[in-house]
Amino acid sequence: MGGVVCKFGGSSVADSAQIKKIKSIINLDAGRRFIVVSAPGKRKKDDKKITDLLYLCHELAEQALEIDEPFHIIRERYLEIAGELKTGLEIKK
Repeated sequence: MGGVVCKFGGSSVADSAQIKKIKSIINLDAGRRFIVVSAPGKRKKDDKKITDLLYLCHELAEQALEIDEPFHIIRERYLEIAGELKTGLEIKK
């Protein structure tokens, strides 16, 4: 029972259009059964990578500072991607 592991992250999962491309890639080979997805990258030059925002949240929390601003950006990014993909899954806001 073999299978191919595929890892996608960064700019390849930056938005819903990129994720749809991934779906097409996966569907080209039935052997691609194990999919690993890491954090979305930049969509455009002035965008922030989710990984960097997560690190910022950690740094702020370590200093007992508010994480609301970077966390809001992270949350909105995932909500935007999920909304555009129309998965039917409910994401808590």
